[in-house]
Amino acid sequence: MALRRPSFLPSLDQLEQQAQDRSAQGARKGSQFDHPTAKYLFMVMLVVTVVAHVVAGIVFLVMGH
Repeated sequence: MALRRPSFLPSLDQLEQQAQDRSAQGARKGSQFDHPTAKYLFMVMLVVTVVAHVVAGIVFLVMGH
């Protein structure tokens, strides 16, 4: 007995067409990120890193190292 694909899921042909459409578009000119979530995650990690370095620098100045 074969399992049937639920009707709300796209077919493999539709998924393949969507993937081809996305790859044909490419990223915006000047953009290094294909996915918006990757861009936001990069920005958050960059901010966290800079803040951590600033805080550590202040702590070391106060401690006299």
